[in-house]
Amino acid sequence: TSLMILLMQGGVNWAWTSGPVLALAAVSAIGLGLFLLQEKRAAEPMIPPAIWKHRLIVLCNAGSLTTGGIMIGVTTFLPTFVQGVMEQSPTTAGFVLAAMSIGWPLASTISGRYLTRIGFRPTAIGGAFALILGSILFVMLKPEHGPLWAGLASFIIGVGLGLSSNVYVVAVQSSVDWKTRGVATASNMFMRILGTTVGAAVLGSVLNGKLHQYLQSVRKPGQAALDIDLANQLLEPAQRAQLPAEAVNTMQHGLTFALHSVYIGVLVLAAATFFLMVFFPKRQEFTREPAAQPAKPR
Repeated sequence: TSLMILLMQGGVNWAWTSGPVLALAAVSAIGLGLFLLQEKRAAEPMIPPAIWKHRLIVLCNAGSLTTGGIMIGVTTFLPTFVQGVMEQSPTTAGFVLAAMSIGWPLASTISGRYLTRIGFRPTAIGGAFALILGSILFVMLKPEHGPLWAGLASFIIGVGLGLSSNVYVVAVQSSVDWKTRGVATASNMFMRILGTTVGAAVLGSVLNGKLHQYLQSVRKPGQAALDIDLANQLLEPAQRAQLPAEAVNTMQHGLTFALHSVYIGVLVLAAATFFLMVFFPKRQEFTREPAAQPAKPR
């Protein structure tokens, strides 16, 4: 919580070298240190430190962390662009996001069928490549491109997430013995949730910071800069109509500028995912559960 507040407020309401930011950073570091210490001392830790010594688990969990950030970056900020900048309806924004929900299960089905044939590494790299391609389309996204461009990018991101998520879960489960599969799978799910949480805070901080920077740069002498909270009013046609045309135009250009930086952040996460998948083992043997012994005849 301290880390998320730091990321959301740092550079916007508080300077990065201010007392509140430094205090929150210290609380975050101390909390993390105490958590790691407790996990080492606990007889039955929530996240056993031993599993982090396995290279494949580390790669899969790191991939879940970055893809979690990508997922939240698209689902959280894409509707803002479609509704606030493109001035489309919430229904249209929902359809744009639905494209990701279509690409994800389709890719998951394909990867589920062919994962054991082609292996973890090619599937993971293919998923990471799709994430990079979709992120590039988002970086190139402009208001005049319309919802179809945004929907295509969303679909490709969904394909990348569908290919990647299956690989991470199956690879983690197959790399440990059957007694450790529960905690290994839980660690992977935890890293995805952590990725969405931290990703929302980091990308939200980028959005707020860049929007604040833009509004300050276009401020006329003697006038106060527009409040970044006005961006929320752009999402509702009735509230948007109550704003002056100049304010609406300024806020839309500011959102475009800020969201472009957010999608660059998404692209960085996608590139990091691809980098991680390159180090995947070329061959991975599946760990099988002990075969059931035949029943003795009575």
